[in-house]
Amino acid sequence: MRDGAAAELHALVAAVPCRPVLVGIDGQGGAGKSTFARAGVPLLAGAVVVEGDDFYRDMDSCTRAALSPAAGVQRYFDWQRLRSEVLEPVRRGDPTLRYQRYDWVLEEMGGWVEMPMPDVVLVEGVYTLRPQLLDLVDIAVWVDASAETRLQRQVERGENADEWIARWVAAEDHYVATYDPRSAAAMRVLGA
Repeated sequence: MRDGAAAELHALVAAVPCRPVLVGIDGQGGAGKSTFARAGVPLLAGAVVVEGDDFYRDMDSCTRAALSPAAGVQRYFDWQRLRSEVLEPVRRGDPTLRYQRYDWVLEEMGGWVEMPMPDVVLVEGVYTLRPQLLDLVDIAVWVDASAETRLQRQVERGENADEWIARWVAAEDHYVATYDPRSAAAMRVLGA
């Protein structure tokens, strides 16, 4: 994380009067959301990262493949579960943060994560700044990168199924065009 971005994030978190603080970090696949979030943890005392990928919706592959871009925005990730298991407990200041992760290897719901409620929760993932979640986010961050850079990063991560990437990109493009999550961001950074 560049020094300027680090200082800006630290200042935004420090300005929130109550704890815990919820930071939503959004951007299209391969933009650098995870890298940005992980870099923020040592800069923010008591911070943890919750990965949006943990909230992948458990559905059969045929149903998933048949989704239009608009339906993909609504159904690829279980934003309702993210809201109820993470965002609402953070907002209430519950003593414990507890949520179930999607197991990408077994392609089914996996184990539970449980920890004392941290002071700062960085939730990173595509669709994190969707309108249905924004009311619970204290600080909204948009991470951006060119389409070429994002595609290159996805391929380097092993996401090399062209059909799969095309579906994801189409849904993400629809999300950005329909909801304009960038406009909700208090902070915009270039994913390095």
